[in-house]
Amino acid sequence: MTNTIAFNPLDFLSDEPITDGERIILNKALDKTKVHLFYKNNSGFLASLIATLEFTWDRSIPTACTNGVFMAWNPEFYLSLSPESRVTVLAHEAWHIAFQHMFRCGSRHPEDYNSAGDQVINNLLEDHSYDMTGFPYLLDAKYKNMSTEQVYDILVANRIANGGNPWNPQNGDFSSPGSGPDSITKGMTPDQITKKAQGNIIDAATIAKMSNNAGNMPSEVSTLIDKFLSPKLPWQELLFLFFDALSNQEYSYKAMNRRYQDPVLPGKTTSQGLEHIIYYLDVSGSTSDADVIRFNSEVKYIKDAFNPEKLTLVTFDTKIQNEYIFEEDDDFDQIVITGRGGTSLKEVFKHAEKNDPTAIVIFTDLYVSIPPIPPKVPLIWICVNNPNAKVPYGHLICIKEENA
Repeated sequence: MTNTIAFNPLDFLSDEPITDGERIILNKALDKTKVHLFYKNNSGFLASLIATLEFTWDRSIPTACTNGVFMAWNPEFYLSLSPESRVTVLAHEAWHIAFQHMFRCGSRHPEDYNSAGDQVINNLLEDHSYDMTGFPYLLDAKYKNMSTEQVYDILVANRIANGGNPWNPQNGDFSSPGSGPDSITKGMTPDQITKKAQGNIIDAATIAKMSNNAGNMPSEVSTLIDKFLSPKLPWQELLFLFFDALSNQEYSYKAMNRRYQDPVLPGKTTSQGLEHIIYYLDVSGSTSDADVIRFNSEVKYIKDAFNPEKLTLVTFDTKIQNEYIFEEDDDFDQIVITGRGGTSLKEVFKHAEKNDPTAIVIFTDLYVSIPPIPPKVPLIWICVNNPNAKVPYGHLICIKEENA
């Protein structure tokens, strides 16, 4: 059944600026909305994604919108909702990001594609017991379990059958990542917004999986994330995106909010997200000198680009061989490779637990047993020359020897 609650979002439009006092009150209310969402069952991925967003208040938009990096609310619209419906709207907009609807629309009719995305998301929210009252969600059960593109094709066919014209793409529609009000573009280019949003999605999925509270992630979203992690992009660029997301996130999942016990509830941090990175470099006999050299150069690039407070480079085979520690102002010097024995991750995970990093990168061919318990921080695997490698947690990027 389609929801048909009487509602006119244009009633909320105004050119009145947001005062500082209003902003303080609204931000406090929004914090409560976030916390309520963090505590919903199966919200791990969504909560992690929301923690990467920058929120703003804007009376020039009728309700709420996002471009994948920023989310804007009309304050009167927000205040008109019940506390439960505020959580639903927040989750709705976050799922638009997770589904990457603003980037997948392409040359499709933006209104039809947005409506298709709304149907997919709202059926998902209803399945997850969100409050679907308060304003006119597009919610028709006949679209349940369909992909966004499948729903879109039906909506376009219905529109044409009812006398509508085929879509002629125009620039400047609200679905484009580079369009929308200044409050959600902030001078960023469409390419910058796309890359940052996709990096945030990767980061959120990593954190949620490691917390064992990823929730029921739709197959459409899982497929998109898998495609992004195995794209026609250089592995170095994926590594860069991983750290770019961490360095810019508003919340740190190491600085947990002690008022709450939920393992995925984040706390504020002042550290730009990159306090301590540990790179673990497999120097066993199965890893070639060329692989070691190129990974070493990539570590140097990340050090120069993000300059974390502390960077530790650890070489290992069956045990920890060498450990190099670099503070913010230290030059990244050449490392000496020793070892060349077998491979074991047991000591690597012990080392990580002892040193409490912000994030971990493990460079290996993954011809090794992986410990069953994941680390408590974001982990990315850079796997070389093992196209069939699989990991039970963290994010995997596979690279081939010919890419050197």
